[in-house]
Amino acid sequence: MFSLNGVTLRPLEFDDIDTLYAWNADSELEMYSGWGPKRSRAAFRHKYERRIVEPENDLYMFGIEVDKQLVGYVQLAMIDTHNRHAAVGILVGAKEVWGHGIGQTALRILMDYAFTVRGLERIYAEVYTFNLRSQRLFEGLGFQQEGILRQHEFQNGSLQDMYVFGILKPEFYQRYETIFKLPG
Repeated sequence: MFSLNGVTLRPLEFDDIDTLYAWNADSELEMYSGWGPKRSRAAFRHKYERRIVEPENDLYMFGIEVDKQLVGYVQLAMIDTHNRHAAVGILVGAKEVWGHGIGQTALRILMDYAFTVRGLERIYAEVYTFNLRSQRLFEGLGFQQEGILRQHEFQNGSLQDMYVFGILKPEFYQRYETIFKLPG
């Protein structure tokens, strides 16, 4: 578990799957998440149980907790240890906490973990061009818009463009101090 300013990242648990499924069924969250076609509860449960029991080497998912309540999750995905980069993703499913800086704090913890513990040098995110909230989130953390992926993902009935945002390790640590103190 990693905490900062009342926000905690922790491994996902079996008890979280029903909450994740409820968020997946929310049409507003689905529009921004890129989860793809709806799955049955059983298929969704199977997918996430497998991720909890046998985490993939290139995907780490952490629940976001505030006051011991799961409010979302972050993920470090497509981890490339040779080239030292990975993608980040976030979903704050509890709409009542939107606009309180929880997503920014959760990503800050995850990015510090990625740079300090995992030894990465670059982190990037792909954001739908219509998702202004996520664009502001990543810009607020110091990410730079690096490009556009045209007609990159099928969402909302058509192929959607996505912005690529990226940040380098030195850029991150010009803004933030590490919360991870490694021995030696």
